[in-house]
Amino acid sequence: MPPSRAELRQATQERVLTAADSLFRERGFDATTIRDIAEASGVSVGSVMASGDKNALLVRVFDSLIEKGHAQPPTVVGRGDSCADGILNLVRPFVALFTSRQDLSRMYASIQVSGKEPSPLFTRLAALLVEEIGATISAHGCTDPAAIAGTAQAIYFAYIGTLFSRSAQQTIDESELLASLRDTFTSICACASGAHTSQEFAP
Repeated sequence: MPPSRAELRQATQERVLTAADSLFRERGFDATTIRDIAEASGVSVGSVMASGDKNALLVRVFDSLIEKGHAQPPTVVGRGDSCADGILNLVRPFVALFTSRQDLSRMYASIQVSGKEPSPLFTRLAALLVEEIGATISAHGCTDPAAIAGTAQAIYFAYIGTLFSRSAQQTIDESELLASLRDTFTSICACASGAHTSQEFAP
């Protein structure tokens, strides 16, 4: 049975994204043209543009990589590890991606800040990560159940803000970024834990 139009279209989009990813890494974002991507993927320029302009293609490439990272099971947290350690393990694959492709990460952050290309990083994937952060906080038992959702949101936005602010630096060191995130998560968790303790012992 021959493939359907939808299947052919999906296969074309996958070839385009694969070619775009390879060229962006080899030549850089600015030096890569839509025509280059078309030639590398074996399709017409119009077929590439049907998948999006360069900004849209970069966002789709990164979103695909982020989704793959999200699908990886997080490192198991030891019983003696803190709540911040558990949350850090959730975001570690994304940090590795961000620091391994620094020039493209900067461009991705710039596109996201401009608001020109919507990304599931701020919608569906954000909801999933916030839910996982909330589950980690809940399992640690350090926060009032009523405050878990707000704390998870605060941690998520602190995480995104740290990534994007670091993208402005000339060099992004993965170990320094992880240490910075851990300090941030620890502070937020400590505030939530302190509020929880105060409520428990309030007269």
